[in-house]
Amino acid sequence: MKEKFIFREMLKEIRELADQKGNVLTEEEVRNFFEDACPQEEQMQLIFDYLTGQNIQILGYEGKEQEDLAEQEDGFMITPEEESEYLSFYEEELQNIQGASDEERDQLICDAIQGDALAKSRLIELYLPTVAKIAKKYEKKELPLADLIQEGNVGLMIAVDALEESMKIQEVQIFLEEQIKKAIEEAMEQQRDRRHAGEKIAGRVNYLNEAIHNLEEDLEHKVSLEELSAYLEMPTEEIEDILRMAGDEIEMENHHHSHHHES
Repeated sequence: MKEKFIFREMLKEIRELADQKGNVLTEEEVRNFFEDACPQEEQMQLIFDYLTGQNIQILGYEGKEQEDLAEQEDGFMITPEEESEYLSFYEEELQNIQGASDEERDQLICDAIQGDALAKSRLIELYLPTVAKIAKKYEKKELPLADLIQEGNVGLMIAVDALEESMKIQEVQIFLEEQIKKAIEEAMEQQRDRRHAGEKIAGRVNYLNEAIHNLEEDLEHKVSLEELSAYLEMPTEEIEDILRMAGDEIEMENHHHSHHHES
């Protein structure tokens, strides 16, 4: 089954490879990685867009330069103007997609189910406007629309790859839309989890800061780790974890000493 892409595993593997290389890959490395899967050029563009959306820099790829420039350390900080510019460019691209009659679409689904790579590619292309339409329903939530579209596009590629011969045409259509929604919702859920984790850390840092401040007022000197541990009835290891997460936001006796000692 040379035509079978198995995109999910491949995307996971290439993200691991990027992680090892400091999140920088060359366009050639990405193309070579997917070479055996024989994706069409349109699918390669979706893969490049997805990877750049995951904060992976692809040397030699021009696709979404303006977004990469706009991203800040704390995540996907794309300005509304750039988001809007990217989306109008994307809308234009979608309008260039040649439509298909119901008969042609049904035939593509039959061929894709049988593992035909060209049919899969054309089916993915036909469903890109559907992805954008579904993504718009989730707009103004956890992620920018451009990111929701990318996640939906990858969900679509994975779904087309997972079609089974036992599926009927109508089942395929329902399955593809469900998988697009699922990919978008999972990405939003991950973003929610990241935000909650960030809020939890911020809460613990504030709690510690307040405790240090109160204790310093009582003791009239810089608080040591042991004093704070006794005061809060919290193990020193847990306090050190919070101090590490806080970076330089919290100052206390021994903290910077142990910090330097670690490095």
